[in-house]
Amino acid sequence: MNDCFIFSGQGSHRPEMGLQLYKHSILAKDKIDLSNQILGYNISDIMFNNNESILRQTNHAQVAIYIYSCIIFDIIKNTDHTPAVVAGHSLGEFSALYANNTYTFETGLQIVDVRAKAMHRCEKNTEGKMSAVIGMSKEKISDICKGTDTQVANINSDQQIVISGSAESIDLVAEELKANGAKRIISLPVSGAFHSKLMSNAKPQLKEVISNATFNEPSIPIVSNYDATLRSNPHEIKKALIEQIDSPVLWLDSVKKLGEINNNFIEIGPKKVLSGIVKKIDELFHISSFNSYNDIEKYLHV
Repeated sequence: MNDCFIFSGQGSHRPEMGLQLYKHSILAKDKIDLSNQILGYNISDIMFNNNESILRQTNHAQVAIYIYSCIIFDIIKNTDHTPAVVAGHSLGEFSALYANNTYTFETGLQIVDVRAKAMHRCEKNTEGKMSAVIGMSKEKISDICKGTDTQVANINSDQQIVISGSAESIDLVAEELKANGAKRIISLPVSGAFHSKLMSNAKPQLKEVISNATFNEPSIPIVSNYDATLRSNPHEIKKALIEQIDSPVLWLDSVKKLGEINNNFIEIGPKKVLSGIVKKIDELFHISSFNSYNDIEKYLHV
C-alpha cells in the first residue's frame, strides 16, 4: 500500500520518548548511540528523562524528534505501509527528507542540530510564543495582527491558524482575537516564535549548512510546506528548506496536495499531532499513526 507519509514537528515531543525502543530494538539503540556521538553529548539522557521542561527546549526537542521519527520510519519501512510521497510539518520535513533518501541520517541530524541551535539563539534574544487560534479566518487573524510583531505562522486547517511573535504581543493579540469572535486560543508547547520574522537571524547559519550538504535526488517526491509544492529537485528542496524557517507553514494546502496522490495517510512522530488536523481538512482522508513502542512492537523483527 503506497501511502502519504507525514512527519510531525516541534511540540510533538514527550518525556521518556525512545526509552522502550532503545531497550527492545537494536536498530533504535544503534541510531541513538550514533546520534550521541555525532552531537557530542548524550541526547538519549534528555530523551529518556521525564523532565519535559528540558526536552521542550528547541536545541534539544528538534534533534530528539528527528532521531525518534527516523527510527520509527526505519522500523516500519519494510512493512505493507510504504510511502508514495512524503511531507513533514515544519521540523518534520527534515525527517521526511531522510525517509525519501534525499540525504543520510547523519546529514539530516547535523542540519537539524545547526537549525535548532540557531533558532535557540533567536529565542534568547526575544521571548517568543506560538498560539493556535480556533474558529477564525486567516484574513481576520492577519488583520488583527497588523501593527504588532505577531504574524500567521501555520495554516493547519480552515479552523486552526497558528500565530507567532513575542510572548507579550501574542498575549495582547489573543485577547483581541477572543473579543472579535475566536472560539479558543491555545498556547503551544514550544519555546520560541517559530515561522516568524523573529527567526530570521537563524537563516544564515541554516543556509550555510544546507548549501554545503549533499542532497541526492529523492526516491519519491516531497511536498514542501513552504509553498505546498511537489518537489524532486535537490536544489529546489534546499531552497524551500531555507525559506521555511521564517515563513508560514502551509499545511492545509500541503495536505490537499498529498490527497491528490493518495487519501491514505501514515503519521510518524512521538505524538498523534497531525491525525486530527488531517481529518478536519477532509473527512474522507484515512490516517493511521505510528507513534510509540506499542504501535510498532510487532515490527521490531525488521
